Amino acid sequence: MTRQLEAISNWLVRSGRGNEVDDLPLKPLEERFIGHPSLAIEQCREAINDMAIQAKENLFTSLGLMSKFTQKNYEHVQHIENIVDRYEDRLGTYLLKVTKYELNDEQNESTGRFLHTITDFERISDHAVNLAEAAKEIHDKEIVHSEDARHELRVVGNAVEEIVTMAIDAFINNDLQLAEKIEPLEELIDNLCGELKLHHVQRLKDGTCSLNSSFVFNDILNNYERVADHCSNIAVAMIALESDLFDTHEYLDSVKRLKSETYAKYFEAYSRKYMIEN
Repeated sequence: MTRQLEAISNWLVRSGRGNEVDDLPLKPLEERFIGHPSLAIEQCREAINDMAIQAKENLFTSLGLMSKFTQKNYEHVQHIENIVDRYEDRLGTYLLKVTKYELNDEQNESTGRFLHTITDFERISDHAVNLAEAAKEIHDKEIVHSEDARHELRVVGNAVEEIVTMAIDAFINNDLQLAEKIEPLEELIDNLCGELKLHHVQRLKDGTCSLNSSFVFNDILNNYERVADHCSNIAVAMIALESDLFDTHEYLDSVKRLKSETYAKYFEAYSRKYMIEN
């Protein structure tokens, strides 16, 4: 039960946000099934898959606001965030009850995976809200980025779309091969964000971008980095739990340290795909 206990502890730290509205369109979690783990876990699977899809939709909507801001889509992001928040609260509470019953190895693995990842899905949606706020600021304050800055944000935004899609698809389909492709892209996104922040400092010195635009530019990149980090968390939790390597941080460190041939191949492919031309 150690994997469940740590995941439960992590979830408890994130809980306590208070009651949300209860009339949101959520997948059901029947209390009467809690004493029947196979039924309860299947309900959790359907609910968390829907939560993951909603988080992905929210992120993609917020990215769309960067190029075309509409009040309707901005409000839609806030609405989906309420759904994802509510899912996190309900799933966390429900899974805590399920883990009190005797579970077989497969059920233990499923509950561990769910408890490890619900917070990451919720945080992806949180960052979607942050990005929507950044898009609103650009729209309301009529902030204009240089063409180079806009191009750079598009390139990294496309990489973020890909990593989120891979993370959600890998999780829903329990596709470990797809999950293994995520960490190289996460590292590339981190590298790109660091590189682009330096580019923007140079543009400030050259006078091609304003200080006002700099704050929102860096804020967008920070959110991109954090979204990629949560995608990495999802993939690493899947692989580590499947491999019975409970210490996910140790697993991640070893992956980066070894730089396997497969890892290097994917990283090189992503580097070519998301190249920023100077």
